Order: sequence, then C-alpha cells, then structure tokens
Amino acid sequence: MAAALPSSHRAAPAGRRPRGFSLVEIGVTLAVVALVATLAVPSYLEQLARSRRPEAMAALQQLQWAQERHRQDHGRYAERLDQLKGAVSRRSPNGHYRLEMTGHGPEAYDATAHAEASQARDRACPMLTLHVQGAITRREPDGRCWSGG
Repeated sequence: MAAALPSSHRAAPAGRRPRGFSLVEIGVTLAVVALVATLAVPSYLEQLARSRRPEAMAALQQLQWAQERHRQDHGRYAERLDQLKGAVSRRSPNGHYRLEMTGHGPEAYDATAHAEASQARDRACPMLTLHVQGAITRREPDGRCWSGG
C-alpha cells in the first residue's frame, strides 16, 4: 500500500490549478529582472551624472562673477580663491564638484570644477574648465559638456 502524500504535495483536484509559483517560473522572472536592470542601470547613472553638470556650471559662474567684482575693485583678477569676497566655496553646493582656480597674471585665470564622489563616474565630463583671458572666456572640454548633452 502506498504511503499518503502530505497535503502540500498532493495533486490538485481535476480542473483546479495548484497554487503558487514553480521554481522555474521564479527563476525566469529573476532572469528577466536581472537583464532589465543590467541594461537600465548604466543609462540611469549616465543621466544622473549629466543632470548634475549644471551644478558645476553654476559654481563656476559664481566664481567668475566674484572674479569680475574683484577686478572692478582691485584692477586685476585674484590669483587664489581665498582672495575673492562673497559666497565662493571650494565645493559646489551639493558637493559633487571641487573647485580650483589658478591666476595667470592680472588679466587671466583658469577655474576648474573637478567631479568628485558619485559624480566621478561621469567619464564624459570629469572636469569643466573656464579659461579667462581679459574679456575672452573659453570653455573646456567641449560644448557637449556645457550644454548638458
């Protein structure tokens, strides 16, 4: 005589489907979720990095305005960040960029925002730089980084 199966292993009565998911169904679902995540996460992180670039642009613009005020008051650009009055910080407001400035005489300076922390994953634009020579400002690396594209 065959031993009776526990109720959890008994076949469902005719016309009724067993409840729950099989191991194969769960495995297929997890594989699909993993595939979607593998494709979506890098794109999401790239978009996130792009969305933070305006923070660097705004910080560099504040620095440029402070330099213009300094030039108006002293007849020359400041050589160092600590010479500038106002709300010029060594970090961008949310801390995703570190700011550096190098003076090149009374009429020129370079200001650079270096990506830091999670923003360092931005391989396309790890630095944004303003080269100011008198009334001429040149931006690096290229327009794509400055336009958000």
